Amino acid sequence: MKIISRRKVEDCFDGSAVFGYEVSEPWTLENVRCLALLGELEYFKEFPRPFFRLRTREGLFVSGVVGAVTCRVILPRTNRDAAQRKLQELFP
Repeated sequence: MKIISRRKVEDCFDGSAVFGYEVSEPWTLENVRCLALLGELEYFKEFPRPFFRLRTREGLFVSGVVGAVTCRVILPRTNRDAAQRKLQELFP
């Protein structure tokens, strides 16, 4: 899975950076399960469109829907470099 595009999204959070990412293939359950290696993963399979969210120790937050080719990424106000490195691990 690779990043196709990234765009800044308006946000209400003080000092955070919110981005919408488009990826090269739809999110699958297998892709989502791999996220658990990076941090705390929550997966809501009972939703009409299964939803996931990831939080890392560095403060990175990733959320999305299985079957979609997009996800939302929130970089923390502090430790942004470490969080971005985690994101690069996710999308080699």
